[in-house]
Amino acid sequence: MPDIWSEALHELEPRLDKQTFDMWLRPIRLSGVEGDLLELHAPNRFLKEWFETHYLDLALDELEARHERRFAVKIEVVEDLELPARDADERANGRAAAAQVEPTPAPRREYAPAPAPALRRQPQPPVGLHPRYRFGTFIKGACNELAASAAMAAADEPGTRFNPLFIYGGVGLGKTHLLHGVGHELHRKDPSMRIVLLSAEQFMNEFVTAVRNNEFDEFRTRYRRDCDCLLIDDVQFIAGRDRTMDEFFHVFNALYESGKQIVVTADRVPADMAGMEERLTSRLNWGLVADVQAPDLETRIAIVQAKAERDGIPLRSDVALAIAELVPSNVRELEGALLRITAFAELRGAAIDAEFVRAVLGKGVAGERSPLTIDTIQKAVAGFYSVRISDLKGKRRHRGISRPRMIAMYLCRQLTKASFPEIGMRFGGKDHSTVINACKRIEALQADDDDLRSAVESLRDQLNAA
Repeated sequence: MPDIWSEALHELEPRLDKQTFDMWLRPIRLSGVEGDLLELHAPNRFLKEWFETHYLDLALDELEARHERRFAVKIEVVEDLELPARDADERANGRAAAAQVEPTPAPRREYAPAPAPALRRQPQPPVGLHPRYRFGTFIKGACNELAASAAMAAADEPGTRFNPLFIYGGVGLGKTHLLHGVGHELHRKDPSMRIVLLSAEQFMNEFVTAVRNNEFDEFRTRYRRDCDCLLIDDVQFIAGRDRTMDEFFHVFNALYESGKQIVVTADRVPADMAGMEERLTSRLNWGLVADVQAPDLETRIAIVQAKAERDGIPLRSDVALAIAELVPSNVRELEGALLRITAFAELRGAAIDAEFVRAVLGKGVAGERSPLTIDTIQKAVAGFYSVRISDLKGKRRHRGISRPRMIAMYLCRQLTKASFPEIGMRFGGKDHSTVINACKRIEALQADDDDLRSAVESLRDQLNAA
């Protein structure tokens, strides 16, 4: 049988840039063919895994187009595999590649129509993209509007607007959904775009593997040269890991200077990441920093209804309202609650109504309290000191206004997960340094001012009991 693998590679070579082809496809050699099974050799495990993840499907599609059958592949790592001489390729300007694939001219004439359908087929989405996490399935509301709009804009104009884009927020609020949405939209618009999506933990593990196996060149090629868009989830994971932070810093610089889009998610703003290098924190703040907050009631209702429609579950509006009221936390718990209700209804043969929802979810959430919000704290402080909320958000510096404002900022920092910049934004767009100074001042004054300490404790007890 002719070297069908070399024939396939010969057809793929013009469709990839030379550096990519030489790095990731040329070193893969055919060892043998048994029926529909191709036995291939790779020179190292890193190259094997990268090829399997990003180029194997493309090669199999080419083989299927040429031979009208689907092949299976088994790849074995052979560390002493002789690699092709790249300098010979460059000197001969392609003669070495032709020499490796001696039967190429005849098969090319025999299979001349094959490349056209292969070129028309769209490459598969990048590995790791969740098929359901698209912009079309994301429910926008006041709690996430900025982050969602920024993600869509970044996908529309990658590398130019909102680069880097940093999205932060609590667990289950939609950060990962938006991250995957960017990847899906970029792939839809340009299937040839090389999109790398992974968590910060995966980035660290791959870096450690590259260090252990002395595979720096392959690692850096993947993230610095073979990447048009980098999507990193939970970047806070690398904080305090010095060598990983250093490598990510250089990857960030290489991509940013090349105009490549970078989107990063985390559970807090860069300034609040203990152990994160200052130079990396600074770069993460270069673009737009957008937050996603816990969904309000209207958004929670829309999320429940969308989930029910997607899963084919008939749901009345009063039932969706009951679920949204009983599960105030995040998207994942909302969807989990709907699945729980549906399962109980099927097991008991009961109709799903508001009373049934309260019976199923009541025990699980009746004792839970909704998380405190900045709005709740502002209302409590304004009522306690008989001032208007607009005064707390305003610029007046009268002591009767500035002291309650500082107390409200202090309690927001103490009782919520909001960052200094977020608190400042919710108090009339004040700078985060103003919030930091307010918190430090109230903390210090309580040591000597019994009345102030009593007022703060009273407000704290009132809010905790709410």
